Amino acid sequence: MDQLLRFLLTHCSFLYNDCGMRFTDSRCDKTFGGNAYIVLSNEALELRFMRDREQLFLDFRATGRSRTRSWYSMDVVRQLLTGEIGRSEMDEENATFLKSRFPEIQGLFGKPKIAETEANLKAFEAARAKRLFG
Repeated sequence: MDQLLRFLLTHCSFLYNDCGMRFTDSRCDKTFGGNAYIVLSNEALELRFMRDREQLFLDFRATGRSRTRSWYSMDVVRQLLTGEIGRSEMDEENATFLKSRFPEIQGLFGKPKIAETEANLKAFEAARAKRLFG
């Protein structure tokens, strides 16, 4: 959890200082070296920052979606906006991208665009699975 909190403070404090995101959920486990997650949300978007086996990740979903499959990783969200296939690990580069493109990202998960956004993200996930696993 400490690693997640440090990362948020160092690279993503704009989310709660400037973008109206609130801390809405968290969990810390002692398994696998201390896996943890923190959820920040506002009226349109939920962000789940995760520490899994000493790596950091960020997933996105529209606020109010309750299905586990409604979370989408940074790499496919970034691909939707840029057309480039990137990494899913949350690092300084992805944090800079998040900050610079946050209004666009939030718009993708708003009610007018969510159906189209989810269809595109699911297609990118399927393509990623095919690349990785054949």
